[in-house]
Amino acid sequence: MGTVDWPPILILGRDTCEDTVRSHAHLTARGIPFSYRNVEFDAEADAINRSYNSGLLVTPVILIGDAERPARVVVEPSDEELDAALAEVAAG
Repeated sequence: MGTVDWPPILILGRDTCEDTVRSHAHLTARGIPFSYRNVEFDAEADAINRSYNSGLLVTPVILIGDAERPARVVVEPSDEELDAALAEVAAG
């Protein structure tokens, strides 16, 4: 069984958001690489986040695949929802 070539994963969140912290920890524990942008200090990340939430700030927003055209976007996912989205994208 080979290793998984994970697509790019970008978390748009806040350090003070428990859902952001949980998703970050979940991916780290699984050894899945990702990038993180804090919407409180990154205006572009904030704008991207709000574009998926009708102008509201909701964290985390997780983009799976190319950030410009993600294959999946999950908002405030549970660990199970995040795993399901990752499996769907990894399966192609």
